[in-house]
This record gives sequence, structure tokens and C-alpha cells, in this order.
Amino acid sequence: MRLDYTDKVNKKLNAHFFDNYNFNLEKTMIQSLYIFQSQSKQLLYNKNFQSDEKVEMFSSFFSALQMFVSELTESSSESLSTIELGEYLVIISRIPEVKSDLVIIIDKADIKEAQKIIPKVISIIKSHEDLFINWDHEPEKFEMFDLKIIRLILSNKKLVSDSTLTTNQSSILKSIWEQKGSLSDKLRENLLKEREKLNLVYQHEENYPDKYNISKKLIEISEKLHDDEKFIEYQTESKSLKDEIKDRRLRLQYYLDKLNESLAYSKFAETYSYLYSFCIKLQNFAEPDIIEKYKILAKILLNRSKIPREEFKQVVKDISMIEDEVNTFFNIGT
Repeated sequence: MRLDYTDKVNKKLNAHFFDNYNFNLEKTMIQSLYIFQSQSKQLLYNKNFQSDEKVEMFSSFFSALQMFVSELTESSSESLSTIELGEYLVIISRIPEVKSDLVIIIDKADIKEAQKIIPKVISIIKSHEDLFINWDHEPEKFEMFDLKIIRLILSNKKLVSDSTLTTNQSSILKSIWEQKGSLSDKLRENLLKEREKLNLVYQHEENYPDKYNISKKLIEISEKLHDDEKFIEYQTESKSLKDEIKDRRLRLQYYLDKLNESLAYSKFAETYSYLYSFCIKLQNFAEPDIIEKYKILAKILLNRSKIPREEFKQVVKDISMIEDEVNTFFNIGT
């Protein structure tokens, strides 16, 4: 299991520590730090010393990087290994005492200073052996470990280059793919055809959640094709779609809350207004027939004096069920 058991704990710790120390994350010597279980190669802990915004924005890039690092630990059998990755070095250190592998990514120019930090990181890991051997899920133990790692890394600034992993995505991706070997002509041809067809669907797709899911597939295909330009292009578009989905979710939830509140007090004129606004915001989220269904319910509210009592009661019930019906839209892209 991963030690960073919730993103909330990590973000809370990072926000508290970084705010207090006013430290520029991108000036840290170590760019990324990973700890894998030696036998299973399961990721136990990771820390990317980039802003939360950049980690989220370039999530596909960091996922590709993490996968590559994991494969390196599996293929390497030496107690200490160093692999070039563009302008960076990946340093793998075996820690048999805790049955784990430490992996750090640094700028080549910082290798001498980084070699002084690695033993200190290993010392912290060994001093928290219970986290890796028999962790009892006590948050306090994890927080102490996490804070020590953060404090150590942030106390060592970059000496030479101001480059970061995210500003060098293209060269890093190319380096990763070069080490994985080239594709066969047949596989490349098939992947290009698949991406071309999928991109056509992507360009014409109007449903945001569906478009977002397609963008993730296009990123995967571009990674398989070793196409750094398209990988970065689709990654950027995917992040934009995800942000739009999150924003729309908040707006939809606002209208739902107001709708339910007015419905509870039988303020049907207000319910109509909120439901109609909700339908407008539901564009690009739900199928047209669903939106039309809700619009019809809204119109019935305006003409309630002409509707039989039992039929109107059913309409009110149907409106009260809308939130449950659209939860599937809310859960996409979160």
C-alpha cells in the first residue's frame, strides 16, 4: 500500500510547510523522490517537488515518468544504479533493511551535492522502518516521516541550473522512449491509424466528460508512438477539459441545491428558474434527450394550475430525483 494514503494529507502538509518557509519548490536540488517495495515494485511513497498546479497540469507526464522509474528498479539488480535521463540523472539506491528501493531524479549538474543528501534520506527511511515493514496506518507516523523528507529536500537548493522536469518534458520523454527501444513499422502504422480515427471522434465530440476520456486515450497512444509533441498537446487539452468539468460541476451543484431548497418550500416559480438554468449548464454534460426531459418538467411547473393534482405530485417527485440521476456526470473528471 502507498504511504501517502490520502492526497489531502500530503497537500495539507505541503501547504503548511511551504507557506511557513516561503520556499521556491522549483529551486530544490531533488526534482522527484520515489520509494518502491523491492519485491513487488509497488510504489510506497513519492514526492514531486513541483507546485501542485504543475503536478496536476502535467499529470500524464508524471505518470509516464513514474512508470519508467518503476521499470528501472525492476530491471536493475545493482545496489546503486545511475541512469541518464536527458539533462537529469535517475539514481536508484537499494535499502535492504526496509526491503525498499529509493529513487531520486536530479539535475546532472547537482550530482556531487546530491550524493551527500542521499545517505541522509536513507537514514530517515531506516529510522521509520515500521512504516515500510509493518505500518499500522497511524497518520501521525506518516506525517512525521513526510515532514522530515520535505524539510531535508527543501534545505538543499539547486546549485547551478534553474531547469525543472516540467520545462524539459520533451527531452525527458524522448530519453525515456529511446531507452525503451523503437517501435516496429507495423505497430507504428496501426497506432497512427488508431490515433487518427480517435482524433476525428475527439474533434467532433461535444460531451465534455466523453471528450475528456478520449483525450486520455489519445495521450496513451501518443506515448506508445513516442510522440512528445502530441503527448504534450493532448495533455494540455485534457487539463483544460478537466478544469472546465470541475467548474461546471460546481455551477450545476449550486443550481441543484437552490432547486431542491425551493422545491422543499413549494416555491415552484423559483424552482422553475433554477431548473431551467440547470438545464442550460447541463449542455455538453448530458444527452439532449435528458436535458429536454428536465425542460419539460420545468415547463409543467409554470402550468401547474392546469395539471391534475396526482400528475403534478409525480412531477415534483421526478424533479426531486434529478440530483441522483446526474451524479454520474458529476463523478467524471474529478
